[in-house]
Amino acid sequence: MGQKSPFGDDFGPIHYEGYTSGPGQPTDLFPPLSFFSEQVRRGDTVRWRLLDLKQRGFSPDVCFVHPSWGEAMFLRDVFPKAKQVSFLEYYYRSQASDLDFDPEFQTPSLDLQYVSLRNLTVLQASALSDVLVSPTQWQAQTFPAPLGDRIKVIHEGIDTNVAQPAPAQPLSLGSRGVIAPGETLITFVSRSLEPYRGFHTFMRALPALQKLLPHAHIAIVGKDEPSYGRKPGRGQSWRQVMLDEVGPHIDRRRVHFLGTLPYADLINLFRLSTVHVYLTYPFVLSWSLLEAMAAGCAVVGSDTAPVQEVIEDGHNGVLTGFFDHQALAETIASVADDRDLRQRLSVNARQTAVDRYDFHTVSWPAYERLMHEALAR
Repeated sequence: MGQKSPFGDDFGPIHYEGYTSGPGQPTDLFPPLSFFSEQVRRGDTVRWRLLDLKQRGFSPDVCFVHPSWGEAMFLRDVFPKAKQVSFLEYYYRSQASDLDFDPEFQTPSLDLQYVSLRNLTVLQASALSDVLVSPTQWQAQTFPAPLGDRIKVIHEGIDTNVAQPAPAQPLSLGSRGVIAPGETLITFVSRSLEPYRGFHTFMRALPALQKLLPHAHIAIVGKDEPSYGRKPGRGQSWRQVMLDEVGPHIDRRRVHFLGTLPYADLINLFRLSTVHVYLTYPFVLSWSLLEAMAAGCAVVGSDTAPVQEVIEDGHNGVLTGFFDHQALAETIASVADDRDLRQRLSVNARQTAVDRYDFHTVSWPAYERLMHEALAR
C-alpha cells in the first residue's frame, strides 16, 4: 500500500508489506528455547516475504531493522549486498536490570538463569550489521562493551509540532461530568497499567495525594493487558489488584481510568494536565514522557535510568524515588501548588523536547547522516 512519505517529497510514497507469523506446532523444546523458537519462526516468515519482494525486483541499498523479535535473522541471506542498520533497543541481563529491580515482584530464578538467550537474535544481527543505533545513552550502555562502543545514539524522535502547548479542550467523562481547563488534574500515562511503569507506586500514592489535593482529579491512561511484565494471576489485572489494595482509602469519584486514547486526545490530556507523572523500571524510555514534555507538562518522574538522562531535577522536571509513594504524593502536591515552578518546568521541558528529541529537526537529520554513513562503508 503506497502512502505519502512523512520525510518529505524527495522520498516519494512509502510502500508497506505486512506479514503474519502464526503459532508453531507444539514441540518438546527445552523450555528456555521456546522464545528463541518463536524468533526463528518470525524470522523465517519475514524471509519468505523478502524473497517475494526480491523476485519482484526489489533490491534495497540499506535495510533498517529491529532484530529483537527475530525479523532480521535471515535478512543478510536474502540481501547480502545491502547495508544493514540495526536498532538495538535493550540488552537483557539478570543483574542490575529491570528483572531484579523491584523486590516485590521477583522474576523466577529459572528465567534469570536463561535470560541471556533473549539476546541471541540481537547478537547475530549486530555481528552482521554495518551500523548499530540505540535511542538513549543508557540503553546503549546495557549492551556488552564490544557492541556498545559501536552504537550510535539517536532517539526515534517525536513530532513537537503536534505535541506542543495550546489551549486545551474540556475532557468529557461521560456521565461523570467534565474536567475543564484550569482544574487541578494529575495525569498518569502508560501503554499498560503494570509495575514496569510504576503503576503500583502511583496507586499507592493516591490516598496521601488526595489528602493533600482533595479537589484534584486523577486521570489514568493505559490498557489492562501487560506489555512488559507478568499478569498478576487469578485472572485479574494490575488495575483490579491495586484498586483492591487502595480502593477503600481513595475517593473513587475523582480517579478516572480512561483506557487507551486516540493520539489527539492524549495530547489534549497533556495540555489539561497540572502535573504529569512518569515512573519506570530501568528499561526502555516511553515516548509519552517526551510527548508530555513537548506539550508543556510539569513532569514528576522517577529517579531511574533512562529518565535521568532526560530530566534534570528542578530544571525541566522533578525527580523522586520510584518506590517511595509517600514522597511521590508530596512531590506531586508541591509542584501542583507552585504555579511559578510549574511554569518554569513547562517552558524548560518543552525546550528540551524540541532541542533534543524533535523528529524533523534532530532525529531524522541524524538518521539521514547514519544512512549515508552506512552506504559509504
